[in-house]
Order: sequence, then C-alpha cells, then structure tokens
Amino acid sequence: MLRLSGPQSVAIASRLWSGRCGLAELPPRALALGQLCQTSGEVIDQECLAVHMPGPHSYTGENVVELHCHGGALCAQLALRALLAAGCRLADPGEFSKRAFLNGRMDLTQAEAVADLIRAGSEAALQLANRQLDGNFGRGITKFYQDLLMLLAEIESRLDFPEEDLEWQSIPQLTEQLEEIEQQLERCAASRRQGEILRGGIKLAIAGAPNVGKSSLLNAILGQERAIVSDIPGTTRDSIEVPVSIRGIPIHLIDTAGIRHGGDTIERIGIERTRKNLAAADLILWVMDASLPWQPQLLEQERPPGKVLYIANKADCLAEIPATPPTDFPDETLLYTCALDGTGLEPLYDAIEKFVWQGKSSLEIDFAVSERHCHSMQAAAEQIRKAMQQLEKETWELAAAALHQAISELGKITGQTLSDDILNQIFARFCIGK
Repeated sequence: MLRLSGPQSVAIASRLWSGRCGLAELPPRALALGQLCQTSGEVIDQECLAVHMPGPHSYTGENVVELHCHGGALCAQLALRALLAAGCRLADPGEFSKRAFLNGRMDLTQAEAVADLIRAGSEAALQLANRQLDGNFGRGITKFYQDLLMLLAEIESRLDFPEEDLEWQSIPQLTEQLEEIEQQLERCAASRRQGEILRGGIKLAIAGAPNVGKSSLLNAILGQERAIVSDIPGTTRDSIEVPVSIRGIPIHLIDTAGIRHGGDTIERIGIERTRKNLAAADLILWVMDASLPWQPQLLEQERPPGKVLYIANKADCLAEIPATPPTDFPDETLLYTCALDGTGLEPLYDAIEKFVWQGKSSLEIDFAVSERHCHSMQAAAEQIRKAMQQLEKETWELAAAALHQAISELGKITGQTLSDDILNQIFARFCIGK
C-alpha cells in the first residue's frame, strides 16, 4: 500500500492510476479497481485498488490517496519510482502523523501513541498505546492546562486591576486548587516506571554454572527449541537474546554461557560476555541443579545483589519437591522447576511479575507516562509549588510567572508550546510511512 498526502495527491495519482472513472470522481473513502501504469503507459499492476480520502476528514487532515497494489518487492518498487517521477517525494519518518498533529487531527500524546502502537512488544503495551491513542491522557493534561490558565487569569487580574472591587477568590481557595493539580500531576508522573517497562521491556538474563539447564529453561519459556541443549558442560558459548512476553511484560530474554573457571579461549570469552549481561540485566534467573548441593553453584561473587530470582531446576530428579528452601539458603525464595515438562513455570512467571511491578501495580492502568511526559509533569508541579509559596507572600507577579512556566511545561506534553526542534526530534523516532 502506497500512501500519498498533500494538495496534489489526487492529481499525481491520477497520472498513474485509471479505472472506470477518474480518481477525483470516485466516492470518498470507497475502494475502486483500476490499472497502475508508469507515465510512459507501461503497466505496473493490472489490478490495483485506489481510494481517495478528501481533507480534512483524513488521517493527516489533507487530501490522501492510497494505492493498494500486489505484494512483491519489484511491483512496489516500480510503483514508488513512478510516483516519485510524477512529482511526489518520500515522506520523512513520522511525517504523516506529524501532519495529522499540525493539522489538529490529534494532539502530540496521540501522535506518540502511534509509534508506541507500532513498537508494542506485548498485549499490555498494545492496550496502553490504544488507550493513549484514544486521547484520554491528552484530555487529562489539557484539563490541567486550562485550569491553570483560569487561575493565572485571576492572579493577573489582581495585577492589572488592583483597585477594582472584583470577586476574587481568597488565597486559601487558590492554593487549594493549585495543590490539587500539583498532587494529580505527581501521581501521573509516578506511572513513568510502568510506562518505561511496557514500552521498552526489561532485560532478563538466565545465568548459573554450566549444565544446570539454563538453555532448557529458555526453550521451555519460549515453547520452542531455540537454544542447543547438551549434557556436555560449556555447550552455550555465547549469549542468545530473544524477545518474549510474560504476563503482558515485554522481556528481552538472554541465555548466557555457564560460569566456571577454566575452559578454552572461546568459552572464556563467552563467560566474560555473561558477566557484562548480568551487570546490564534488570532481573537475573540464577539457575541451579536441584539434585546437587547448592553451595558450590551459587558463585556468590558473580551475582549482582538485589535483582536475582533463584531457580532449582531438574526438580524431576528429586523424590519430592520441598515446600520451603533449605534453612541455610541465602534467600527466602527458591523456585523449583523442571524445564523438560514445564513444572514450576507458572510460579516462576508469578515471581517475575511480582518483581517487575514491585508488588504494587497491575497492567490494568489507564495510562503510563513516558520519560518526556514525566519530565514536563514534574517541572510543572515544581512551578506550581513555587506559585503557592508566592501566593502566601501575596507576591502576585512572581506567582503569575511561576504559573506561566507550569502552563508552558504542560503545553509541551500535548504540543501546544513545543519548539520545532523538539517536535522534529519526537517524530524522527517514527518509521517512514507513519
């Protein structure tokens, strides 16, 4: 599918596509069958569908034409070349969404949600992007923006008409309203961690001594034979990274080389890469052989503190799975698994979910802000606190200046007060064609 947007989109597409009637005469938003040819008349696609969506009722708010030709690299490439020769140019990354924003079809939070929708690595991330695309988050920020404008107008009226007997609110009333907005902004900003996880995922490394079943556990989680499994210690020489979704959490799952002393040169390089992956990981599954003494398998100097879940794999080798870890085990939690038959995977997923959300959150959230949103919210909240301090002193001019800054920060989120440079940086992250 090739999309054209702009005032000349119908005219240019009409030079290449022809059907029973001209493209301009087609009913809006109705697909029609026709022929796509080069400007020389040579046929590119004998059966090409075309649709015309007049502005402002289109995605970009401009006249839009879409040409749906047969798949295949050559057909699409020839069609693209013909359009460029007829007067089109390639769109910049995110240019369609940028035009939609500039033409008032969506606010900036909705435009950013388009990129999140494309990059979503889990169902929860997809749902989050769809909720933001629906405009709920942007509408909430716009309400804060407008409420602050109303309060600013009242404060500035005290500066402009100090001798008039107007019905001004008291300082405690103004402070109460500002405090409510400030608290709501802080609560919204607190969802940044959830947003970062759902948008970017976490790095989860599977580590431990050789031949404890790390690669088997990776395969069990993935539900496929992704890593080579062997009884020979040191089979995994390099790190294997694969994306997976566990309980709606996007995860970059890394199977690492077993850590031991000795080994050949290649294995030692793999072990060094393991150490680097452990340092960079958000969570580590430290795997041990349940049938062997656990002390020699801990390799205490190799385990970064505060981000390890302990796994006793090969639980099928035990006569009975213990209800609790050994009394001298260095952690209160030890999860027993068998990668061969899937025993213990669900409790493992429970533990991963609890670790990621810190036992405080679920995926059923209305929105989760990005780093950019969080920065502007916190800056706005700080300016509101400054405004409240100035209200106590009745220094109206300084209170107004602080509110101006707070309003500007909120405007950056929806795009009302954003500079062109920052705007271009945001849309540069998009893929071409969106």
